[in-house]
Amino acid sequence: MRVKVCRKPGCNNVISYDQVNPYCAKHASLYNPHDFKQVPRSKQHTSYYDKYKRDKESAAFYYSKIWEHTARDAKAHAYFTCACCGKTYDKPGYLVTDHIVPLRIDRSKCLDHDNLWVLCKGCHYWKTQLEEKIYTSQSKIENIDVSTKWTRSKISEWILAHKK
Repeated sequence: MRVKVCRKPGCNNVISYDQVNPYCAKHASLYNPHDFKQVPRSKQHTSYYDKYKRDKESAAFYYSKIWEHTARDAKAHAYFTCACCGKTYDKPGYLVTDHIVPLRIDRSKCLDHDNLWVLCKGCHYWKTQLEEKIYTSQSKIENIDVSTKWTRSKISEWILAHKK
């Protein structure tokens, strides 16, 4: 039978691997199902998104060596800390190097360090929701005009207001 260790730091009690509650019977009251609803995106989902939903030019850019180096440098420069909520992550995959003005709106800022910031996955989700809300126009000029009104601080305020 497969087992896992209780999630409570310092507790070494083992529980069944199939158990939904990640805590042992002693710490079961710590379980909040809402904390564990976010399912990590699989590689299969990412490849499907890149293949069918994301435009080919953007997909090629995000897999380029120059973007990998730029993203890694931005994370190191930010001390692996989310620019919005301030959480620090030392494991790979928890932080996203994000364009403040999206790549699809202004490609000229794709490697501009002033247009990049580091966000945790939760804050990045809300930033994406904001982008879908404010960049509704098909006109690139109108979208660029909208992007000048949404500064880094305004975006942070909006994300933190909606994240709670």
